[in-house]
Amino acid sequence: MSNHDFKTIIEGIGYNQFGKKVLATQIRFATLEALFEVDPEVQRKIDPKRRTEIREFILSSLKGKDFYFSPFIFSARGAFSLTNQGWALEPGSKLYILDGQHRTSAMSSALSHLKSQKEAAEETGNEKEAYKIQGYINKLRAYPVAMQVYLDLNQQEERQLFSDINTERKEAHTGLIMQYDHRDTYTSLTRTVAKQLQSMFEIEQELSRLTNENSAITSLTIMRKCLLALFEGNLSVKKGNPNFGNYKPDEVIAISLAFFKSWQQLFPTHMADRKKFVTGLTGIQVALALTIYELTKQHSIPHLEAIPQLDRLKDSCTWKHNDPLFTHLYDPASRRIKHHSSTTSIQRTAWKFLAIINKERIGSA
Repeated sequence: MSNHDFKTIIEGIGYNQFGKKVLATQIRFATLEALFEVDPEVQRKIDPKRRTEIREFILSSLKGKDFYFSPFIFSARGAFSLTNQGWALEPGSKLYILDGQHRTSAMSSALSHLKSQKEAAEETGNEKEAYKIQGYINKLRAYPVAMQVYLDLNQQEERQLFSDINTERKEAHTGLIMQYDHRDTYTSLTRTVAKQLQSMFEIEQELSRLTNENSAITSLTIMRKCLLALFEGNLSVKKGNPNFGNYKPDEVIAISLAFFKSWQQLFPTHMADRKKFVTGLTGIQVALALTIYELTKQHSIPHLEAIPQLDRLKDSCTWKHNDPLFTHLYDPASRRIKHHSSTTSIQRTAWKFLAIINKERIGSA
C-alpha cells in the first residue's frame, strides 16, 4: 500500500459476485483502523461483552501462536477506482463495515489496552516489560486483515447483506472466532460450585453482565473467571485442559467453595448493592481470586491456607466506591468505580490487596 496524489492505493483483485463488483485485498490493521467507519443505519450496536471476549482472545494469542480471522466485509460506496497503480480510495472516503465490527473494535480495544500496560511498565521503570509489550503492539498493528470490499452497494443493499450474513452464521461465527467451548472443565466446576452455594447468596444463571438493578451478587460467567484466576492466575481466555496443580477433584471443589464462602465474612451485609459497594463488580471479585493465587506462589502455601488471609482486608477497606484502596478506578464525576474489569485494572487491584495482606502478615509475624 502507498499514497499517490493523496489517495490511498490498495493492491487487490477485482471480481464479480452475484452481479456485484467486489475487491479482494489484504491490509495492515493499523491502516484499516484509519479507514473504516460504522454506519449505525446498517450495523447494530456493539455488544461490550462480545468485544471483551474477542479482545481477551487476541491478547492471549499475541503472547503465543498467531490467531486467524475470516475475511472482513466492507462496502466502499463507490469510493474506489482502478488506476495504473492499483485500487485508489478517494481522499476523505471511508470503508463501511458490514461484517467484522466486533473484531475490529476488539482489535482497537486490545491496542489501547496494550498501550496502557506499556505506560504502566514505563512508569514503574520496568523497561524489559515495556519493550515486550511494544512488540505485541507492533505485531497487532501489522496484523494482515483479509477483506472483501463491495464497491457499489447502496445503503439498502448493505442492510440486506448485513442481515443475510448475521442471520446465516451469527452463532457459529462467535464460536469460530473465540474457539471457546463453554462445556469445558471450568464451566462444569462453576455449575457444581454454584449449585452448592445457591442457598447462601443469589447467583445469576444466564446473564454475564450484571446491572445495578440485578440483585445477584455474581454470575456463572464471573464465577468461572474467578476460578480461572484462582487456580491458574489466568485473566484471559482458557484453552485446553485445566491446571489444578496437585489438587485432587474433591480438593478443587473444596477450595472453590471456600473462596466464594469467604465473601460472607469479608463483604458487607448488602454486598450485592452495586450503587453503594464495589463487592458486586466483576473486576473486584476476580482481583480477589488473583490475590489468592499470588499468595500461594509468593509464600508457597496451599489455597485453603491463603483464602482466610483475605480477612486481613476487612479493617483496611470499606468496599465503598470512594474507598482509598480504589483510587486507581474511581471516577469523581460519577462517584463510581469504572473500567474495573480490564486485565490491567484487575492486576492493579490485586497488587493493592496483596500489599495490605503482606503488610499484616509481617506485622503479625
